[in-house]
Amino acid sequence: MIFPIFSFLLISLFSLLSVVTTKTQYWCHGDGILNNQHTCRFFTIVIDAGSTGTRLHLYQSKRKYSKRFHIIHAQIIFIPFQVKPGLSSFAKSPSSAADSLEPLLQRARKEVPHFMWEKTPITLKATAGLRLLPGDMADDILEKVEERVFNSGFFAAFPDAVNVMPGSDEGVYSWFTLNILLETLFTDEPSVGNKPAAHRSVAAFDLGGGSTQLTYWPNNEAVFSEHIGYKRDIDFFGHHIRLFTHSFLGNGLIAARLNILQMETDNEIESAHQLFTSCLPEGFQLTEWEYALKFWNINGTSSHSFATCYDIAKKFVESSEIMHLKELKGSPIYLFSYFFDRALNSGLVKGNDGGQIELRQFKEAAEIACQRGPSEIDDGSHWMPWQCLDLTYIYSLLKDGYEFEDNQPIVLAKKIKGMEVSWGQGLAFATANEFQLTEGAIKTTVQEQNATVVDQIFDLVYSGTNQVLLYFNIISV
Repeated sequence: MIFPIFSFLLISLFSLLSVVTTKTQYWCHGDGILNNQHTCRFFTIVIDAGSTGTRLHLYQSKRKYSKRFHIIHAQIIFIPFQVKPGLSSFAKSPSSAADSLEPLLQRARKEVPHFMWEKTPITLKATAGLRLLPGDMADDILEKVEERVFNSGFFAAFPDAVNVMPGSDEGVYSWFTLNILLETLFTDEPSVGNKPAAHRSVAAFDLGGGSTQLTYWPNNEAVFSEHIGYKRDIDFFGHHIRLFTHSFLGNGLIAARLNILQMETDNEIESAHQLFTSCLPEGFQLTEWEYALKFWNINGTSSHSFATCYDIAKKFVESSEIMHLKELKGSPIYLFSYFFDRALNSGLVKGNDGGQIELRQFKEAAEIACQRGPSEIDDGSHWMPWQCLDLTYIYSLLKDGYEFEDNQPIVLAKKIKGMEVSWGQGLAFATANEFQLTEGAIKTTVQEQNATVVDQIFDLVYSGTNQVLLYFNIISV
């Protein structure tokens, strides 16, 4: 009897060692110490606290070690999970704002193995919704939210893990995510040289709920003299890049809705929380629409048409700070976020890969949407009643704000190489690498200046901040 028992114990011991070894090699911190000998995997959590909702982005990345370089192979393993409303809706109850995060944190805890929690960096960035709050309301919310995030079990002990993200950071993160995915910054073409160049990069246009961002690398720096304060100097892998970037607060899609509605409504009527618009058909009413801590009833009018809706949208756009950008005319520009969502809803693109259209097609889609009657727009979709106004505003923003022609080529994308185009993707790399720098996992010096794109470590230093971000070449899933 002794021998069978001994055999059973021996087999159990080997099984246990096998599990421990597998865990140690598979996960970068499987035994609590960074695995520097094998390809390993780790997680990064980014929480996007937007104006209309709070979204969880959970990334699993693969880190490959060799004597010459590290490669990050990133893929989102969980479709972004969202809770509504946004944090700004809890201005009178900051504790409730913190409570609203719990479903997101619970989902992250479910996906990330328990032994990896304290080695999984987490960051929460609030955007335009909190930036629009008056007084100390945003600070009060962030205080409670930060406490909840720090007690989540994940790693949040680094500077600015929870804060309101400057609008220009949204634009810059999005621009880098886009251009790295498109591989426009570096090339292996011998005649060009392995050096970033402005003419190969593409412009990024992001449309959020409260604000819209524009970021591009100008070929002609005269634009900085015309528009003071839109400059962002960056040292990127030994090369200087001067980006043109700006966030237009109040020009996000949801904020624009309210501004356009208010421009068409008399003050006396507005004081009763009633708004009227020619972008909705007569006889249709949206009740209890909530934005900016208030609830509104939105009413259609007899003047409903694309022409009248466009006139008021144009009036709002021309009253904003959106500027004419001559250099971008005629060259393909990349649009995402609400730009993509509304194009998808209208059938301008199919699927997450998107496609290229011309600006006039937004106008054509808006004209169709503005012809629908009350019964046609009351189909249960949250976006359908707003389609006339949303598409009209997007068209006017690009046509009358940036002054693009109707034949301007536009590329609409949600994903490239299987990865989402958003500032969250760029921030995930920054957060992961800031964490691994803290852990002493990654050396920031680069030995070989002539390495190929796949081999390079992109060392990115933002001027004006203490944040060192490491961007890696991304390999498609």
